[in-house]
Amino acid sequence: MAKIILKDLRMTTESRSYIDAMHAVLTHAGWTSCSKAMLAGMTVTGFRFAVHRHLTAESPTAYNWVAENFLAADFMGVTASSSAGFAFHPTFPLYRQEAVAEIKASLDRGIGAVFWKDCFAVAAGYDDEEGILYYDDGSGHGLQRLPYGEFGQNRSPYWYYQILEDTVELDPIEIYKESLMQAIYKWETHDRMLPEADYACGSKAYDAIKQALHGGAFDPVQAGEVFECYAAAKRDVGEYIGVLASLWPQLEPAAQAYRKTAQAFREVLGLIAEDPSMKRQARNLVRLFDEAQRAEQEAIGLIKSFMHERIRNRFDHVGLR
Repeated sequence: MAKIILKDLRMTTESRSYIDAMHAVLTHAGWTSCSKAMLAGMTVTGFRFAVHRHLTAESPTAYNWVAENFLAADFMGVTASSSAGFAFHPTFPLYRQEAVAEIKASLDRGIGAVFWKDCFAVAAGYDDEEGILYYDDGSGHGLQRLPYGEFGQNRSPYWYYQILEDTVELDPIEIYKESLMQAIYKWETHDRMLPEADYACGSKAYDAIKQALHGGAFDPVQAGEVFECYAAAKRDVGEYIGVLASLWPQLEPAAQAYRKTAQAFREVLGLIAEDPSMKRQARNLVRLFDEAQRAEQEAIGLIKSFMHERIRNRFDHVGLR
């Protein structure tokens, strides 16, 4: 019977995204010294922008975790493996057993694991005698206990985990340039996994937000959670493009535009604090999202101009990986 708890592996929540968990694992392993903002940009995660048309709380995590989180690691030069599925499938007990075994094996190597426990969380240890995983979900409660037999039992029926395996040295400049290409792709392209009748992505996500605010067909509590998550993402992207502008001064206007976007989101959160129902402030909220959309569109236009040669080499598919 073994027991392992990785010292100082802790997770803090900011954007309530995969990046919170990934950053905790990578920094603990010594595989990166990047800030969360840099990680959000380099992995392209911070550029993802999708909302349910009724602004439901799951909007920021409505994407293909296995594919997109694999790519997030891949963009950073981190090899990874993952698995996911539904807890109601009859084969789930076998998958759960394998998931726990792989997470424990990663912990034995001194590397935490990312998994879903009603949010992205980090496995930081295990105790075979008690049959539990120790994990941190960034809630501030410290390490929590999850019995092996309860892995994958979430409020939703979906289970997921990712093992970060090793690193491959990549040219940071190429990482930055590819992230800019993907930023354009995320802004202009609908996520094929999401039905367009229910979700809007990129630039169109702003239109969906404004339409929902006009029509009132949303839960203000859930909408507030969505806006809070994306406010953190826009802040991170603004910081990231600002760092890139120190390398390529041509990007400084794009960084300024993203900072305007982030400022608009901060003001959105301020108005919501004054009026949690969002009814009295609906018009002002729409105005702020208009400003954010124009600023982000300006930023993307400037990035496209900066990356025009690479875009031409991709022909008509900017997102080609």
